[in-house]
Amino acid sequence: TAGCTGAGADGFSPRSIGGSVGQSLEQDFTRVVKESLPAIVEITSDTGIGSGVVFDDKGNIITNAHVVGTSTEFQVRASTGTQQFPATLVGSYPPEDLAVIRVQGAPSLKPARFGRSSTLEVGDIVLAMGNPFGLEATVTEGLVSKLGRTVQEPPEGEQSGALLRSAIQTSAPINPGNSGGALVNLSSEVIGI
Repeated sequence: TAGCTGAGADGFSPRSIGGSVGQSLEQDFTRVVKESLPAIVEITSDTGIGSGVVFDDKGNIITNAHVVGTSTEFQVRASTGTQQFPATLVGSYPPEDLAVIRVQGAPSLKPARFGRSSTLEVGDIVLAMGNPFGLEATVTEGLVSKLGRTVQEPPEGEQSGALLRSAIQTSAPINPGNSGGALVNLSSEVIGI
């Protein structure tokens, strides 16, 4: 009957339908965090703290060039541990704000799964994982707000700011220390750094 509330003929109320959708999304978030967070590391250099993403089982870690700066030696700590391991710079490409470092002697770092950012759509849910303000293993959520942004990063120290093309804009909170961390989709795939 029009104007009535409560269960419909099939026994479901709008409230129970919304609750099951919310519970399912919560379960998706929990699954993605459990699958993806072990691949996120904290990177410490003589100039500060940032984040990184384990690329492979050889100890290669992807991060931002502005995280490594002019340093060539680092300490890396897995998000699931307390021990720090030494790492060295493999290479840095400041024009795209990307760098790779390699950890020495870290047992069983878990490589991330990588997806294709070209499949993203505005409105997709994403999780940002990193170490903002030095707070390890932090996760925030948001949406893909815009694709294909061009962003001019400000200069840092002796490095000129990078001009990033085709950047992913997200509503997920990103704070100092998140740099170099992962932007992850609900399939547990890294689709941005």
